[in-house]
Amino acid sequence: RCVQETGGINAEYMGLSRRLLRFFSSNKSVPVIDASNFLKQGAKELQACKEVANAFETFGAVIIRDPRVNETDNEEFLSMMELYFQSRAKQLARGEKLQECFPENGYQSGVTPEFIEKPRDHSDLAQSYAAENRPLSHFPPKPDAKWRYFWRMGEEDTVQRDNDSFRVVPKDFPQWDKKMDKWGNLMLGAVTTVSEMLAVGLGLPQTAFSERMQRAPQLLAPTGSELQKFDVGTVFAGFHYDLNFLTIHGKSRYPGLFIWLKDGTKQKVKVPDGCLLLQSAKQLEILTGGYIPAGYHEVIYTEDTKQAYEKAVKEGRVPWRVSSTLFATMRYDVTLEPLGIFATEEAKAKYPAISAYDQVMDELKHISLLCCLLYTSPSPRDRQKSRMPSSA
Repeated sequence: RCVQETGGINAEYMGLSRRLLRFFSSNKSVPVIDASNFLKQGAKELQACKEVANAFETFGAVIIRDPRVNETDNEEFLSMMELYFQSRAKQLARGEKLQECFPENGYQSGVTPEFIEKPRDHSDLAQSYAAENRPLSHFPPKPDAKWRYFWRMGEEDTVQRDNDSFRVVPKDFPQWDKKMDKWGNLMLGAVTTVSEMLAVGLGLPQTAFSERMQRAPQLLAPTGSELQKFDVGTVFAGFHYDLNFLTIHGKSRYPGLFIWLKDGTKQKVKVPDGCLLLQSAKQLEILTGGYIPAGYHEVIYTEDTKQAYEKAVKEGRVPWRVSSTLFATMRYDVTLEPLGIFATEEAKAKYPAISAYDQVMDELKHISLLCCLLYTSPSPRDRQKSRMPSSA
C-alpha cells in the first residue's frame, strides 16, 4: 500500500519518491516505462506505477511502451494526415473553400487552418526562467503556424456517430473514419492504462482517474505544419499548457518539441520508435492539488527540424510536421477538485471545486478559438456534445 490508513504517504513510498526524483532530475531525460507488466498484473506492478507518478511530477511527462501500439500504426496515421494537410493548404492557397472547415462554429470540429489557434499569454512565467530556459515563442503570443483537425472519439452514444458535425469525413479520403478511429482508439487505450498506473503510483484507487474519463468527449486532434513554407525559428505551437487531463502522441517524424520540467528547466523531447509521449494537463493539476502541474511546452522549427525536412525532400516524402495528438479529458459532469491525499486545506483553497465543463469554458475565454461558441448556456445533454478544446 502506498497510503496509510491515516491518509499520509508512507515512508517507503516517500523514500522511493525522493530517490527517483534525484535520479530523474540528474539525468534530465523523460523516462521510458514499459506498460506490459501492468497490463498483465494491474496494481501489483507497483514499481512501474511509482515511476510513472514520479515522471509526471518531475517532468510533466512520461514516455510509454504499450505492446498494443506499434510504430506501423503511428506511421500509417502520420502519412494520411500529411497528405490531408498538404492538400488543404494547396486548396486554401488557390482561394478555394475548405469543405471541412467551420469558422462559423468556432472551429468546433473538422479542420482549423494555420494562424488561427493562439495560446494564452504566459509571458510573466517565461520571463521568470533563466535565460537558457526561456521559450522561443512570441510574447505577447501570436497565432500558431500550424493546422489542426478535430475528430471526436469516445463511447458510441457519446460520439453520436450519426452526428456529422463532430465527425467530418473528407470526401477524398475514403479510409478516413476507419484510420482515425483506429489510431484514436489505440491512444485512448494507452492513456487509460497510464491514468490507472498514475493513480496507483500516487496512492489513489486504480480507477480514480479512468472512471472519471468514461463517456467523456475525447478528441483526436492531430496538427500539421508546412516545413517548406517556413524556416528555422518559426513557432508552430507557442508556449502553453493543455487544458484537458492528459495529452498523448505517437512519435513525430520531425523534432521540435520542448517541455519545461517542474524546476523550470527546458528540455528537448526525443521519443523512441514505437513509444508514446504523454504530458500532464490542467485537469490533472487540479486533481492532484498542484502536485503534478500542467506541463508547459512549445514546438519550434529548429535546425534539427530543417535537417529532417531536407532528408524527407531527398527521399520524396511529404514535408509536413504532423503530431498524432489525442486530448484525454474528464467527463463534463465530473467535479474537479483535489483527490485523496492531495485534498489538503491549502490545495482546496487554491483549487476550489469546479465542474469539468465550467473549467473548460473558463480556459476557453483566453483562447482565440472561443470567438464563436455553439453552447453558451448548455443543457446537460449539450454539454456532452460540446467539443474538448486543446490548449491554453
